[in-house]
Amino acid sequence: MYDKVKIFFCGDFCSTSSAKPITVSQELRDLIASCDLKVVNFEVPLKPELALPPQKRQRFCQHDDVPAFLQGLGFNLFSLATNHTFDWGEEGFKKTKAALGDTAFGAGTYDEAYKVKIVEVGGAKIGFMAVCFAAYTGVFNDVLKHEGLGCAYINDLKVNHVIADAKKDVDYLFVLPHDGIEYIDIPLPETIARYRDFIDWGADAVIGTHPHCPQGWEEYKGKPIFYSLGNFLFNSKEGYDYRATNRPHWYEGLCVVMTIKNGQLSWEVVNTRNVDNVGIEIDTNEDRNEHNKRICGYLKNKNVYECYFNQNCKEQNYRKYMKMIDCSFHPFSLKTATKVLFNKWLKHLRKIDFTDDSAIERLLSHDGNRSILLRSIRKKINNK
Repeated sequence: MYDKVKIFFCGDFCSTSSAKPITVSQELRDLIASCDLKVVNFEVPLKPELALPPQKRQRFCQHDDVPAFLQGLGFNLFSLATNHTFDWGEEGFKKTKAALGDTAFGAGTYDEAYKVKIVEVGGAKIGFMAVCFAAYTGVFNDVLKHEGLGCAYINDLKVNHVIADAKKDVDYLFVLPHDGIEYIDIPLPETIARYRDFIDWGADAVIGTHPHCPQGWEEYKGKPIFYSLGNFLFNSKEGYDYRATNRPHWYEGLCVVMTIKNGQLSWEVVNTRNVDNVGIEIDTNEDRNEHNKRICGYLKNKNVYECYFNQNCKEQNYRKYMKMIDCSFHPFSLKTATKVLFNKWLKHLRKIDFTDDSAIERLLSHDGNRSILLRSIRKKINNK
């Protein structure tokens, strides 16, 4: 029988500014220190010295002292399967991997990306597998292309078999997907189905990241699924005074402590918050607990869930995505239409190709965004 093993999980971490001013409350430090394994989602790579050509999509990077800061807190496992891991190309990834060493997992060559990280502690063999959605770059989502470096693609059927095979070699297996829709505090129906699928194939728990806000969690077949832990701390600016006022729950996070004892897995959820980009502390505000109950409740009531889900999709995503498809058949403001036409004609006069299919490609390659768009179109058609 295994000795008692505790594992600490937290969400996305990014600090473009130096991490030196960041403080962590003693209560939270003690909680992290009480665990044997401490897992963090290392969302953004370190910036290499090599200059890269400009691109439309903004590249994010972390300050060089972030690895030492997190290691100083006790973190000893770093998930690299994110949509930003290759923002600075292979050189940025290599620099990040060199700073984190063998404690990093979830990205690399094809075989490395799809490999389960196995750690032996307290008499138990514990496995971790990290996967990511089809990001802008750096994900092995082309089934015929296994060259170069990247992250494991969440919907590659290979993932199912890796989970099933790994479960034969480990006592407990945790799947860490980086997926979902940003800033929405409930998961997509497709996300729910896929995360439950991981449990069906052998995972003992699923712990998600990427939406940048906490989402609800549930037990499925007696095993926990956390759809998003939100941000542990995410400051992508070079100063500390930036405020993400248009992103609800951006400064809120969930931490999960998994305990293995007497052959049983139990868990505790802890609310945290980012204070002015320079502090992380346990959040004891009762409003957070009420919010958690509410978003978890959506997952238990199909009708309430669908109503809330449709409302969020319409308000936060549908118009944005449809604008990528066309500006002719769907209504937009006069200001938006004028701006689009002006930019297109300006490029035309300068003999520049004004078509931009890259935005559509990014939209359609992201499984979650594509699902929202299709659902919204079908709903609109069915309501006619």
